[in-house]
Amino acid sequence: MLSLFLNIFLIVLIVAGIFCTLIGILTVFHWFKTPKMPADDSNRLNNIASWWIGLTRPNVLAKSYRYFRNDIMENVKNSQDR
Repeated sequence: MLSLFLNIFLIVLIVAGIFCTLIGILTVFHWFKTPKMPADDSNRLNNIASWWIGLTRPNVLAKSYRYFRNDIMENVKNSQDR
C-alpha cells in the first residue's frame, strides 16, 4: 500500500516538473526569438527586465500600469465594453 502511494506521489511530481519545465522553455524561447518590427534587439532585454520586475516586485507594475491595479474580472469587463 505504501509503495502505491509512493508511486503516485512520484508520478505527480514528475508531471508537475514537466509542466514547470515546459513553461520555462516557453519563456526562454519568447525571450530570444527575433522581435517583430518596430521592436529591435534592445527590446529583448526590456522584456527580460520587465519579467523579472513583475516576478519580484509586482507593486512596481501595479504603479506603472493601470491594468495591473484592476481585478481580473474588471479587466475582462472593461475589454468587453470597448
